[in-house]
Amino acid sequence: MYKLISRMRIPASSGSAMLRTSEDHGIAVPRLADGESIEIDANGSPVTLEAADWLVCFVPGLRKQWWHALVNAKHKHVFAMRMVDENTWLIMEPWWTRNMINVLSFDQAVKYLHWAAAGDIIKVREAVPGRGSQMRGWSNCAVMVSFLLGRRYRTWSPHGLYKRLKAEQGAQIVDVPRLLVDHCATVATRAVGAVLGAFPRRQDEPLESVLSRIGQGMVRVMLTPAVIGIHKAAASGSRIFTKAAEAYRANGPDRVSEQIRRLLDEADRRGEIRMADSALAARRFISMLRGDLHAATDIRADALPEMKISDYVNAVVAAFLSGTHGTIVREGLEAPLQKELAY
Repeated sequence: MYKLISRMRIPASSGSAMLRTSEDHGIAVPRLADGESIEIDANGSPVTLEAADWLVCFVPGLRKQWWHALVNAKHKHVFAMRMVDENTWLIMEPWWTRNMINVLSFDQAVKYLHWAAAGDIIKVREAVPGRGSQMRGWSNCAVMVSFLLGRRYRTWSPHGLYKRLKAEQGAQIVDVPRLLVDHCATVATRAVGAVLGAFPRRQDEPLESVLSRIGQGMVRVMLTPAVIGIHKAAASGSRIFTKAAEAYRANGPDRVSEQIRRLLDEADRRGEIRMADSALAARRFISMLRGDLHAATDIRADALPEMKISDYVNAVVAAFLSGTHGTIVREGLEAPLQKELAY
């Protein structure tokens, strides 16, 4: 009887509705509320979505519960996460009182990954349309995550689900520090590409002009959601993020700093500027551009007019170049610029 019920497919409540085969491309289902028909796919869905990979996180408890002594020490709870884009993650975490499904920013996702690193993570692909069943009874975390993945495993414990998923072909054990390092290196490499493209100096182009062009590209990168998320995660001081922050710096700011150093060395040879340490000057220029932008997390590059970014960068370049000539940078010059940018 259980197998019979689990294999049943209930057709839509319409005389003209019919079951579909995988070869069908669409079916019109009449008698909707607005009187119009709608196309559905082979799985009975109005929209066809590709199966996604989920990080299934088996974790120890955060609060002591009486039943913790009865289950695996590292696998007392389970939830699932997946990355939507560079700064957006989707999480499904079963609670005692609800099934929490929400969107997380990258720095919020890092907090959950920190928790997951204390247990085990398995990367698996969800099944579409799946073979799960709603006839399972007690819907604890293991049962609900199993159903999310479209599995019909008859296990009620997180550790039991862990063993079943781990045995699947294609399942991958995830190392959290490595995952974060790869993510930050990818974001940095992609973000810095456009900035590095601004470095070739045109013939007879003033140094101030090329520095302004580079600086504007850097400010736009600093204000992208992905980079802001990395800065916020780094600012949390989590030890699990240490190597990821180093990977971001090595693949992003350090590469830009090296190109600026070469640009400044060439300008020094031409006699345009005078400086004792071009590497230090390059790092100082990036620091002046950054200012407290990483703390202004409500600002996005697409929310700022180009004129404001340009004015901000031009003022920083002017202050930087006046410093390289040995003149004194007026105290408090950068703070009003940063305040103006935040409006």
